[in-house]
Amino acid sequence: MTKAAAIYNFWNSFLTAYEENTVPENATFPYITYQLVTDSFDTDVQMTASIWYRGSSWVDINAKVEEISKTISQGGKILNCDNGKIWLKRGTPFAQNMGDESDNLIKRKYLNITAEFFTAD
Repeated sequence: MTKAAAIYNFWNSFLTAYEENTVPENATFPYITYQLVTDSFDTDVQMTASIWYRGSSWVDINAKVEEISKTISQGGKILNCDNGKIWLKRGTPFAQNMGDESDNLIKRKYLNITAEFFTAD
């Protein structure tokens, strides 16, 4: 599995996920957008993801972020990929509340992730 596929599968294990440049116009809430950033051996890179919900409450989106946080855990989450592994870790700050100027019912959580690549290429 490629690095891109491993990252895609990770985010899609929580909700429907789209690379941030490929969100279809008909995407329905809730969903995740994520940055696809890759590198090679022993390199830390920063990446972000956003969790998108629409409604009047933060309860459901906060629960989803907590689920993601627990999955990554204090020690990080290892993803298998071709020729190696990707070690995802929570960045600092891990999650931030955001909104959308076009619709005050849209709730967004902005996540900071550090990925360390243990791959040959």
